[in-house]
Amino acid sequence: MNGRCVNHDGNPAARRRKVCRDCVQRFRDAMTLIASDTPALLLIANRQASTTAPDRSGIRTQSAHAVLPIQEHAWELYRETEELIRLAALQCRLPAAIRRTASIPALIYGILNDDRPLLDASDARSWWRDIVDMAGKVNRAVDPPMAQVAYGACPFCPNGIVWGEPRAHMGACRSCGAEVNRTYVPDRLLDRLAKSEKKGTPKQLSDQCAKAGFRLPASTIRSWTRQGRLTPDRHGRIPLSSIVPLIRERAQ
Repeated sequence: MNGRCVNHDGNPAARRRKVCRDCVQRFRDAMTLIASDTPALLLIANRQASTTAPDRSGIRTQSAHAVLPIQEHAWELYRETEELIRLAALQCRLPAAIRRTASIPALIYGILNDDRPLLDASDARSWWRDIVDMAGKVNRAVDPPMAQVAYGACPFCPNGIVWGEPRAHMGACRSCGAEVNRTYVPDRLLDRLAKSEKKGTPKQLSDQCAKAGFRLPASTIRSWTRQGRLTPDRHGRIPLSSIVPLIRERAQ
């Protein structure tokens, strides 16, 4: 009997291992990812650490100064990664582990030739988690996820906002979880506004549009009023529904 995986109690451990086959594969994939990403991470860090060119002796004559925190973070992350991989190489008794000139990819490929000292160790779970977590950190530093933008208010729940990548067609509401096509968001919201019985001043209507996910300046509504395209009542209030055709026309 091989026992159970230290990461997933329900999965049988791989032959002579303390982790299951899926975890072994994920461990090796993480190692490979670190090997492929750390050269790029080092380039990012060096843009920060090498603000001055070395002289002909190869010795930097001035201290490096961090301009942006993200690059300083990249350097610290590279050093943490190097320390972890070097300790793993020492665990595997690789001769290259004691050579400071040995690169992270070289150490990793040496470890992958025989990773049993890590995955058979009594602390195999710690090694597994440290390597997998580090691979995620390095990959996010080298290839950060694209920042999301708000498409507008969710048409399916009262307070939700639909978010997605800038050039994506689909987004997701962070309140109800609905997946919504970004072109569907303004259409549904305009339909909702068209049925509204609310009235208000240009400033109040502008605020109502902002709550619905549209940016419509009060000055634009006033301009439509001066042009005779909107007709306020005797109290200066304009029906919210009356501006919907003008919003649709403006969007075309």
